[in-house]
Amino acid sequence: MGTTLFLLTGEEGAVQLEGKLSVGLTYAYTISKLQSGTSGFVTSVDQEERRLVMNEHAEHRTILEVTTLDVNYGLTNNLTLELLVPYKHIKHTHIIERGSIDTGGVGMYEAFNDAGIGDIRVNTKYSFLPSLRSLMVVGFGVDLPTGNAHATNINGTLQEPTLQLGHRTWGIAPSIFQSYEIIPHVLDQFARVSYQHSFTGPNSYRFGDVYVVSEGLNYKTLNILTLTGQFNWRYAVHDEFTGSLEIVSEAPGGGPNIVLDPEIKRRPVSNTGGTTLAFSPGISVQVRDQLRAYFFAQVPVVQDYNGGLIPDVSYLAGLAMSF
Repeated sequence: MGTTLFLLTGEEGAVQLEGKLSVGLTYAYTISKLQSGTSGFVTSVDQEERRLVMNEHAEHRTILEVTTLDVNYGLTNNLTLELLVPYKHIKHTHIIERGSIDTGGVGMYEAFNDAGIGDIRVNTKYSFLPSLRSLMVVGFGVDLPTGNAHATNINGTLQEPTLQLGHRTWGIAPSIFQSYEIIPHVLDQFARVSYQHSFTGPNSYRFGDVYVVSEGLNYKTLNILTLTGQFNWRYAVHDEFTGSLEIVSEAPGGGPNIVLDPEIKRRPVSNTGGTTLAFSPGISVQVRDQLRAYFFAQVPVVQDYNGGLIPDVSYLAGLAMSF
């Protein structure tokens, strides 16, 4: 499946004074479709039988909606504690059990839905000012295995790890955010580099490391309106799974899988991971002194998801209020 948005809303560099609180709410919508010129056939992950089965799934579409509660509290004037709580709604359609005799070799259609709390992130942000016009924020987040990872498909088999609400394991997410006022109170430049690592879960599946680099400009006008333009680059390494390797039979009417390597060992999941370069325009409105509303679109410019589904234009809307 595709990924959710990976852009900067302005909250990444927001730190609170000691004892101060801010609360934000964002809604992100991403639809991922089949890339033209690809078959849509991907490798399935059979976690219970410890098998990777090539070409067993035929992907169709994923719609991912994520509503995130973002709470920031100032522990000191420089150190902010952040809590990110995502609520996910996943809708995915694909063909499963291609090559199976039970399905005549053509497989069966599945429309999968799931919703619930995803993996909660606890983040710390430490800010300092290299100069009067500069800001640096160093972050370190810990992802908690709070999202459900036990959803099953229409056959009662444990669903693909990439379709689960959570990773079923802990993770870490360090980051560095930087901004500089080119024209004070009018034009500023910002950038952020982040890294996400998930540890291997109890089902021997490990999500690939993710690197994100973003840079952009904010232009403030009319005192309450900010226009934003940014480029975002995301690179995700292949996921890994410990299992044997098979490929479906393409014989008419189906047949047993062809075993390519019976050894149970760690292998990359070939259709996972990918690279995206996107342009993300946005607008922010200072509704009241302590309330900001914003809206962004993320437009893929170049992307490659190793034959898997690729994200189309995505959207994000949010509110941020400080107390």
